[in-house]
Amino acid sequence: MELGCGDEGSLDDGAENLSARAFYSKDFEWEELREEAEAVRGQQHESIGLETILEAERRVESRSNETVFSSSAWEAFHKKHSNALFFKERRYLVKEFPELISGSRDITVLEVGCGTGSSTVPILRANGNASCYGCDCSAAALDRAKLFVADQAGFSESQTQKFQPFLCDISMETFPSWVCCSSCRAFNQMTQLKDEKIAAEGSSPSAEGTCCIGGVSFVMLIFTLSAIPLEKMRHVVAECAAVLKPGGSLLFRDYGLYDMTMLRFPSSQKVAERLYYRKDGTLSYFFSLGVVRELFQGVGLIEEELHYCCVQLVNRRKQVPMKRVWVHAKFRKPLVEVSVGECVAQS
Repeated sequence: MELGCGDEGSLDDGAENLSARAFYSKDFEWEELREEAEAVRGQQHESIGLETILEAERRVESRSNETVFSSSAWEAFHKKHSNALFFKERRYLVKEFPELISGSRDITVLEVGCGTGSSTVPILRANGNASCYGCDCSAAALDRAKLFVADQAGFSESQTQKFQPFLCDISMETFPSWVCCSSCRAFNQMTQLKDEKIAAEGSSPSAEGTCCIGGVSFVMLIFTLSAIPLEKMRHVVAECAAVLKPGGSLLFRDYGLYDMTMLRFPSSQKVAERLYYRKDGTLSYFFSLGVVRELFQGVGLIEEELHYCCVQLVNRRKQVPMKRVWVHAKFRKPLVEVSVGECVAQS
């Protein structure tokens, strides 16, 4: 899926090639940008809650059937760009989320909307103990991701095999049972699942008839949720939380309120508050911290990090400064201290 054309890893903004450390910086104050944007637009956004936004979208949908959003738009997008890696490798992720590469224990990472693998490669390169699963609604993107991982110089066969992509439109579906079966989902909600109790560790989509992998250590939503219709976001977040092991983390990065791309959208492409559609049929939503908090705390996750990243880039061709705003967040699934029994999925 790689939902987020024009994010900091894409090739379409003419921005300078910044090193990963640049994403730690606060090049400008978000509050000052908000004041500037609201003075021009005469509209406040930060205080609007999720329910208000959802109701606004429902009113828009009831008045017009002109635009239909589906995963087919992303399939068309990735087929169009099949001959090039549209999104740059996101090397900054292992610095923004150091838990992905720290420690000696084995970890499992599920990226929702993995696209062409630009988030997976830096994890596999930096952590030999990581196994990465990636789902996307676009078969063309998954084909490109497999090639991208396989073509990495220096990657051994075992590293390549640690990437397991699979087709899934999570806005419409649930994760397959081999990721986390219904019994393990229920079990993970009730108890702390010890590593030795996880069944069939390392099983893959092709392992028919085996138990699930018992959930994952990390779920990544990197420029994915913004391209999913608002009324389906809660389903997506709930699914992500359901397949997380207790103590696992959901790692989030996406468009923030008053990002340059939001301010550039014409009013004719506005679907609802903070929600716009591109001419290729894909969506783009811009998050406030409050909406992110509502979504993830609403499924029982604990907030650990949540802030705006404000980075100023420069368009090389026009020498024009570009103020980019992204939301960085980390939410953890709580541990429940009760006695640990046998994983019912093994029975």
